[in-house]
Amino acid sequence: MGDSKRFDLFAEYIARNFSASKYKRVADIAGGQGYLQQALRKLSYDVTTFDKRHKHVKSHKIQYKFKYFDSSVKEDFDLLVGLHPDEATDVIIAEAIKRNVPFVVVPCCIKPTVTSFKGNQDYKAWVNHLKFFAMRKGYRVEEYQLKMDGKNILLKGSPKSTSRR
Repeated sequence: MGDSKRFDLFAEYIARNFSASKYKRVADIAGGQGYLQQALRKLSYDVTTFDKRHKHVKSHKIQYKFKYFDSSVKEDFDLLVGLHPDEATDVIIAEAIKRNVPFVVVPCCIKPTVTSFKGNQDYKAWVNHLKFFAMRKGYRVEEYQLKMDGKNILLKGSPKSTSRR
């Protein structure tokens, strides 16, 4: 069971670093039951949650897509986010790079999908792998620790070039 404050803490971090007026359209990737979407909507973001699991949705009022987030998603987003997104963590970073938009992720388990990770199979090595993957692709990446129980290392990545593709 995760920290009950995690959704609000993550949303507040996003609001402090990405204004809702400039980064209005947010993709919440592997967003489970949509709690992060709810927290971000309270802060005036327009959020679409992507998750392949139908059983997790508690409300039909939220903007929810039952699918993986990948290159087949043609919608434009200003920011890609994921809070404990499991195997979607490196997908979020890779898709942000392709779209030339910022990302914010809090990795949890070590489940690479689109990057090759053969290093030491511990959490800190995984976080470093993700950070350096984005940096090699021309992103500035900052690491921050959320004040919550459980996996709490947050990576914020922004393209060095601000022109959108």
